[in-house]
Amino acid sequence: MAEYVYSAMDSSGKKVNGTIIAEDEKTAIEILKSKNVFVLEIKEKGTFQREIKLPFGNKTTVKDLSIFCRQFATMLSAGISILSCLDVLRQQYRGRPFGKVINDLYEKVERGTLLSAAMREHPRFFPPILINMIEAGEVAGSIDKSMDKMAVHFEKELKLRQKIVNALMYPAIVIGVAVIVLIILLTYVIPTFVGLFEELQVELPATTRFVINSSKFMQHNGIYLLFGIIALIFGYKIFKSTPTGGIIVGKIKIRIPVIGKLTLGQVTSRFTRTLATLLNAGVSLITALDTTKNILSNAYIEKEFDRVIERVKGGEGLSYPIEDMGIFPKLMNIMLKTGEETGQLEYMLEKAADYYENEVENQVTRLTSLFEPVMIVLLALMVGFLLASIIMPMFKLYGSIGT
Repeated sequence: MAEYVYSAMDSSGKKVNGTIIAEDEKTAIEILKSKNVFVLEIKEKGTFQREIKLPFGNKTTVKDLSIFCRQFATMLSAGISILSCLDVLRQQYRGRPFGKVINDLYEKVERGTLLSAAMREHPRFFPPILINMIEAGEVAGSIDKSMDKMAVHFEKELKLRQKIVNALMYPAIVIGVAVIVLIILLTYVIPTFVGLFEELQVELPATTRFVINSSKFMQHNGIYLLFGIIALIFGYKIFKSTPTGGIIVGKIKIRIPVIGKLTLGQVTSRFTRTLATLLNAGVSLITALDTTKNILSNAYIEKEFDRVIERVKGGEGLSYPIEDMGIFPKLMNIMLKTGEETGQLEYMLEKAADYYENEVENQVTRLTSLFEPVMIVLLALMVGFLLASIIMPMFKLYGSIGT
């Protein structure tokens, strides 16, 4: 038996505090419920009721969210209670940070907290779009439908990310191999010929001198170069994390030739898909826009979105403020106008999302098809240049011996 301290609300709505002796926390809650007392918080006396504190960097992934929502929706559709769903899921994710969070949801829901309110306490694991969708489902009594829509949403997001990663995998491998080959040649291969050339006092071509100087630089300054690259990466991340830096980086990302179009297409598909999902669930336009703004992953566009939200709050429609941003493609603006004029905004947003998701996939495929042969040619030219720079003096040496 243990003594528990609780904070609760009685049938008249008055907040009460007290203690109760029971075998465990669950039994204590059941006893209080039988007395028509709604438990707000309960903890064992003499212990510190601490929040879940997870190691830095822990957060849920899109894959985890898609699986979580799909399983939750399936169980709810089968008539299983929310509490039982959470019990099943916390067992499935046991031993992982996400499992600890689901366990916390279970305990809070068991005490009478709404699922959306419990999720809101873990912003690193549950994005605003999911919380707002669950909240809308709680009001309408259709959490299963909200979970199903979110499962579809996260599945499509995951599918698009995987296609981009898979398409860029080969070019990344080629670039990595090229860098490794270059380092090995300059650090270990080229120096073996330097002593030979100096000993024979061969007059070296300009290309050979350039390669030898590069090799000496790598040998003497390679470690500093590595530290410099690491410092630049950390500097970029720190700069990007600042409000001004994030806006500058976000603006540059969508202005870079070729890559900017791909980035903007991905942002556009994410914007239209998220907004359509929220509006279909009955979330107000203002709330939906505010939630959508925070998942665009581009500080510059997010900042510009503040003006859009202010204009929509002032009574304007959505299409003209979006068009005045001058960021999104014209086709999307036309589709928004058509949706507003015909009263089918959600439908047009879904169609726009489908179109731009396919467009991003096609762009990635085209870039990969172009990138592969270009990288192979550049790799061949690089290795060929280095080898030619070494072989040319040797041919010259043999020619002078022959004469």
